[in-house]
Amino acid sequence: MWKPMMALLLLVAGGYSLPSWALIRGADVSALPQLEAAGARYRDEQGQADLLVILQRNGFNAIRLRVWNQPGQDPRFPANQSGPEGYSSPAQVVAMAKRAQALGLDVMIDFHYSDWWADPAKQYVPVAWETMTVPQMTRALADFTRQTMLQLKQAGVTPKWVQLGNEITNGMLWPLGRVPEWDNLAGFLKAGGTAVKSVFPDTQLLLHLDCGGDNTSSRRWFDAITERQVPFDIIGLSFYPVWHGSLSQMASNLQDLHQRYNKPVMVVEAAYPWTTQNGDHDKNIYTNTGAESDPMTPQGQAAFLTRLRQTVTQTRGGQGIFYWAPEWIPTPRGGRNSVTGWDNVTLFDFEGRALPGLAAFGGESAP
Repeated sequence: MWKPMMALLLLVAGGYSLPSWALIRGADVSALPQLEAAGARYRDEQGQADLLVILQRNGFNAIRLRVWNQPGQDPRFPANQSGPEGYSSPAQVVAMAKRAQALGLDVMIDFHYSDWWADPAKQYVPVAWETMTVPQMTRALADFTRQTMLQLKQAGVTPKWVQLGNEITNGMLWPLGRVPEWDNLAGFLKAGGTAVKSVFPDTQLLLHLDCGGDNTSSRRWFDAITERQVPFDIIGLSFYPVWHGSLSQMASNLQDLHQRYNKPVMVVEAAYPWTTQNGDHDKNIYTNTGAESDPMTPQGQAAFLTRLRQTVTQTRGGQGIFYWAPEWIPTPRGGRNSVTGWDNVTLFDFEGRALPGLAAFGGESAP
């Protein structure tokens, strides 16, 4: 016990980087219930098991789950990722969070504040909120957030982190909260944060941008938000080398943001391809390695993830990394998730067998 305790004391006292065993090593497994229903199964060297068990025994200690308001109900998107089952709805997320916490995994809740995907290119207002004014939408966001938190509390789940919006570099709840409508955006974020803290005072609030290697954009955004006194606890970034620059650029950005805003920093989305092949008839999304040179092979993926983990560990203020959709393999039965453009970026091959990147990302366990 002495060594880990001393390491943490040094971290607090002197601002040292986290020891490797203390790094948050998480996975966004939001698609898992839908994939399991379609027949997906997973195995590592110890055999077939619940994916969450496999992640845990390979060094993962947290999961991230997206929340959509009313998934599958938006008539603008008939090919929605969620059918009538309501995958990624609050009820589905509560069930998954309870399952993860029962295994001892920490939980991050990721509010998209949309009925569908939210990212820098799209931030669709939920259908039920479409005609609302700014004050009405602020109240609706607060109510939705608080109700979701109360559902988690009733289920016995305490989220360690709550993310308010997903990749909101260009704002959220367009057009009302679209940058440069900074005052509206700040009001939405304050309302969401207050709702979270009213139920879970110790849960940490995270604000998430997509620009992992872009310090100029990151500074501009957080300057505007801090000027409007939006409270938050952690800075979160996405980092995919194909879109967001090099590891060195990411490390510089993380360190600068930590120093500038005096907040811990975290990579809440990251991934790297393990093959150029395609496991189904859906076109691959991630087709090159961008600013990094590790080959698109299982060994190349493992090598990159080892360097990514080491980089965040050694970056002052770096708290951890979440791998995005390691489970999204092609499924044997039909359905909305029977094909995917992400199957060459998972931590399992097309048949659900663990790749070397799984253990490389999980890294060392606590002493």
